[in-house]
Amino acid sequence: MKTTHRMEKINNLLKKTLSSIFLEEIERPIDNFITIIAVDTKPDLSSATIIVSALKDEEQIIEELNRQSRYIRGILSKKVRLRKVPQLIFKTDPYKDLFMGNA
Repeated sequence: MKTTHRMEKINNLLKKTLSSIFLEEIERPIDNFITIIAVDTKPDLSSATIIVSALKDEEQIIEELNRQSRYIRGILSKKVRLRKVPQLIFKTDPYKDLFMGNA
């Protein structure tokens, strides 16, 4: 499905805002680095899939982010002006192994 200009703007807004939340408000191990690769929001804003990469312990990071998704969504709702803040679903980058030479 083709992404509309409006959805691109929403995805970029969520990506930028979630990045700042990760830096400033989410407690994480100091020796780990978390990157948001992409955000894909459904047109009805019911959910957003956030593709995340971590330097180490990636599966644990994804589990913890999904566990804290309601808390993160609450912070997000205070920082963005959207009619409806989508549910957040965190996943790993499915193409990471291809680029890392592990395929």
